[in-house]
Amino acid sequence: MTCADEIEGPEQDGADSAAEATDCLCGRGCPPYAPGPEAVESRASHGPVMAGDVLRGERVVGFAYTQPPHGRLPEARDDRLLTEADHQPDAPPQRPVPTVRPPGPGDERLPHDRLSARAVVPAARRSRCLPAAVDGLLADGSAPWARVLGPIARTVREAGHELWLSGGAPRELLAGNGREAVRDLDLTGTAPAGRFAELARRTLEEDGETYELRAKVSPDTLVCTVHRDDRPTPLIEYRGLGVGGFRFPATGTDLVADSLQRDFTVNSVLYDFERHLVLDPSERGLPHLSVPGRALVPVSPSGDPLVQAALAVRAVKFLARWQADGKVDTRELRAWTDEFPEDLADHVRERGDQAWDQLLALHHECLGGVPAQRQTAVASMLGAGVERLLRTLLGSPE
Repeated sequence: MTCADEIEGPEQDGADSAAEATDCLCGRGCPPYAPGPEAVESRASHGPVMAGDVLRGERVVGFAYTQPPHGRLPEARDDRLLTEADHQPDAPPQRPVPTVRPPGPGDERLPHDRLSARAVVPAARRSRCLPAAVDGLLADGSAPWARVLGPIARTVREAGHELWLSGGAPRELLAGNGREAVRDLDLTGTAPAGRFAELARRTLEEDGETYELRAKVSPDTLVCTVHRDDRPTPLIEYRGLGVGGFRFPATGTDLVADSLQRDFTVNSVLYDFERHLVLDPSERGLPHLSVPGRALVPVSPSGDPLVQAALAVRAVKFLARWQADGKVDTRELRAWTDEFPEDLADHVRERGDQAWDQLLALHHECLGGVPAQRQTAVASMLGAGVERLLRTLLGSPE
């Protein structure tokens, strides 16, 4: 585990129109949104494999990863190609990922071009100051990612992969908050875990100023981090687009499939910082960021106690953070959490010590700096089951 109301068309269009008419508020002299000629892009014939390609008669759906032998750094040869036939096995196949896409059937469109028109919004149309805000965030020389993001992004894109901002950066900037609200930098994209780590390491080794940094992959989550050995906090974190249905960690290249793996709708919004596009594959994230105080809505309400407990902890984290900015709409969230059993913690413990330890680790990651009284007060807003869960977690040794 790691701690990342429908609004119909006319209302959303109205919100966009209002954003276009608003004067520049950041002092950078941002120009108003002006649609340019539509750029026609397509995948390169020698580019990487993506979901939907057909290899030896089987449709590609994603990628897995096998940990390299002790002492060897992660590479592209550790990635595994997944097809529809791989949903049942307990472990990834030994099928390597081809260096370039195979000849034959496949979707020539780039991932964002496979979305509906509603799901792709030019950033300047959303807010004329948004592109400058993102550029300023990424170029902030005081930020931990300042030295590495640009070179790594260029290398990844030159290899034919797409890369987007995910998590807190697009969520906070789209909500109108400033640079100070962005606590870390999360990325997602189409590169499999081993391939991203290999490309990042190549970039770091070629740059004389970043040779001391390291790129590693967590085999349990497929999260790739760029970090310094002497510091616990990563400079950047990357995980390929999410894909479900496998009994082992997997990533893909489909934006809609990724949105279904997110915890809350507001966290399914991505930002293309090369083209300055806001991507909302679920078509719910932007409306939920637009309501006063934001709406915290689970993507896929689950009946699994472990999933319920994990999302409850994340929900308390966001509510504790956002309530200072105003009331948060929790109606859909509360309708779901009201169904939680009061002994939710006991149901998680029945899964074994490993499941409980994972939940404790998530709780510490998400809420370690929040006073216990504040945690329980926020949790009580989500019903007796969530409040009792938080009290149990607070009373359990880390």
